[in-house]
Amino acid sequence: MSPLEVAYGLVLGQTAEPAWPVVTGRRGDHTVVARALDAVIGAALERAPCLVSFSGGRDSSALLAWATRLARRHGYDLPVPATLFIPGDSDADEQAWQDHVLSHLGLTDRLIFSISDELDAVGPVAGTALHRHGLLWPFNTHMHLPIIAAAQGGSVITGFGGDELGRSSEFARSAQVLSRRKKPMASDVKVLGLALSPDVVRRRVFRHRTRGLLEAMPWLTPSAVAALTRAVAEDDVTVPIGWATTLREWFRQQRYFQICQQSFAVVGRSYDVDVVHPFVAPDVLGALAAVGGFGGLGSRASLMQFLFADVLPAEIIQRRSKASFSNVLWTDTSREFARQWSGGGVDSQYVDVGALRAHWSSGTADMRSLALLQSAWLFDHPAPDR
Repeated sequence: MSPLEVAYGLVLGQTAEPAWPVVTGRRGDHTVVARALDAVIGAALERAPCLVSFSGGRDSSALLAWATRLARRHGYDLPVPATLFIPGDSDADEQAWQDHVLSHLGLTDRLIFSISDELDAVGPVAGTALHRHGLLWPFNTHMHLPIIAAAQGGSVITGFGGDELGRSSEFARSAQVLSRRKKPMASDVKVLGLALSPDVVRRRVFRHRTRGLLEAMPWLTPSAVAALTRAVAEDDVTVPIGWATTLREWFRQQRYFQICQQSFAVVGRSYDVDVVHPFVAPDVLGALAAVGGFGGLGSRASLMQFLFADVLPAEIIQRRSKASFSNVLWTDTSREFARQWSGGGVDSQYVDVGALRAHWSSGTADMRSLALLQSAWLFDHPAPDR
């Protein structure tokens, strides 16, 4: 991550990645995507033990269900759902959904890691990862360490990319209207107008929107706001019209996806574990592009229904609630470090140290500031000489 990205808490920009092989298939052909998912998840099942990072949410439930069916069909060891349990945290409580999914799948073996404050953003688990690997992104990569360690010599399946894929599906409405797969509504006028505008117009609109969002990050200096206004808007301008092109080109080149997968891979290698992310696997994205075409596969709910209707009940696929694990990342451990912080480890060109200190002293923390928290912690707690 660049110093500007650490200040912002997100990875930006694109890189010139080699083109993926083009997958062919008829629009709406589920078998094309099924073959791709089978190949990606099957490779993970071949490296037993195969643990599925399972929260009970839609994405992890869907991948666990797919892996379970595939294992039974081909005689692999069954995947093991691995869950972080945070006693007393109602925001992270998904037990009812987890029980529903496991009962539906007929799974009885599972791993549950009871967590208190050890997964704090600068707690002992994060500290070990930071000393071993340096700053990782996303900042909560370390939360998978207990699961990855338990899978030593095997594999871990995560739902990373499911939210982003779902949002891309939602954003494809413009393409659906243009391809006449959806009847235009009055609310589509502005969206279509922006989508079809020259880049110079779209860039101006995106910069205006971005500047408003950055106002909620008081630690950013004027230099950071100016640089991020340009950079974030430029990222938005690069998003193409059309589902297929978005998946084949935009997803492939986004550093956001690349850096996340690299962080998980680095941590996984420490335990001889393959960390697999089916939702952003090139073959899966290529298959989805082929069968969705220009207009895509509809809403996030429609996409989930298309993909997983034959492995999960409708009430799980259609659910909209989602657990939050932010409380376990910002605990008294982080608050105490913030109080004692030396002020180092952040780039003063982009970060107002006084404003950041005041933000952390307020008692709560914007999750986008936790990459800065970890950078500051590393500065004050350098890795011991080996």
